[in-house]
Amino acid sequence: MIVKESHASGGKLLLMGSSAFKANELPVPVKERIDEAMARGATMIVAEAHGACRRYQDYLKSRGYTNVIVGHARSIRYNAGDWRTVLYGDDLKERERRMIEDCDSAIIMWVDSSGVIAENLERLKRLGKPTFVYEYSIRDGKERFGELDPARTYDSYYDMKENYRKRKQLPKT
Repeated sequence: MIVKESHASGGKLLLMGSSAFKANELPVPVKERIDEAMARGATMIVAEAHGACRRYQDYLKSRGYTNVIVGHARSIRYNAGDWRTVLYGDDLKERERRMIEDCDSAIIMWVDSSGVIAENLERLKRLGKPTFVYEYSIRDGKERFGELDPARTYDSYYDMKENYRKRKQLPKT
């Protein structure tokens, strides 16, 4: 995919990705989008999980960026820049769902078609949030990147999971 224009400007930019991301630094296309957003003064929302989130935090810290919110569930596992924190939920699923609702746009690193990230991509797509996706396959080393494709199905079980989640929340009669 070729990116026509970056969406990463102003507002709240969510930085999210797979815990399976093991590289020591972010891919160049991801850094470029983050740099553009920093130049525009975007608020970065990033989690504190292993993998991609830690690389995001390390990069923001190395650049001296301070307009960062570290989103978490019950407790903080990592906060590289001693930034402001926000409790987004009681568990990781709720944290991710609420972080997605709170952002204006997103940069997502998706490794080996992770099911959790696929679900989050589907949510971002359905909410119409501009999203830059960096896909990487550990198996064959291939990478793809570009804007979220509104015609692509990222999680074919999304509707079923959402219906199940909503039924669990209904009061018992």
